Amino acid sequence: MLVAIGKGIELEVDMTKFNTEIHEHILRTGLRNLLMDAHASATAKADPDNYIKRSREMAEKKLVSLYAGVVRAQTIGGPKTASDPISQVIMRLARKAIVSRPEVAAASKADRLATINRLAGEYAKEHDAQLRSRAQKIVALENDQAEPAPVKKHEPMPTKKKKAA
Repeated sequence: MLVAIGKGIELEVDMTKFNTEIHEHILRTGLRNLLMDAHASATAKADPDNYIKRSREMAEKKLVSLYAGVVRAQTIGGPKTASDPISQVIMRLARKAIVSRPEVAAASKADRLATINRLAGEYAKEHDAQLRSRAQKIVALENDQAEPAPVKKHEPMPTKKKKAA
């Protein structure tokens, strides 16, 4: 298994060389990190009354997605971006749709980004069908135009010469 560890470094790891205790430790540590990351955006500052409940819900949702075979899924209000281009465009469209809402304007400067991410996630979930069809078209256009078209140089327009009188 090739493992990227940062700074462009990748190590080849032979998982068969780990004994059961080490294998379980690696699994427990990795799973713990994934689940902790999934609920990190639910803070007492953002939602003082329900942040623990919300943290649990977000971690449980991540576990369900892992059981379903989904490694990366956009979490509502989460800091991670979706890994596929269509989901990224859906979130971009959702942010654009909610940015002028009063809740965003009312949020403090420190909480504005979290508020935008939360509202955009909710909007994306509610309007997935409409946003997905638009996002698919946008991604298709962006992929088709990956290479910029050659720029034509404009030549001066021909003008009519006046006849001498």
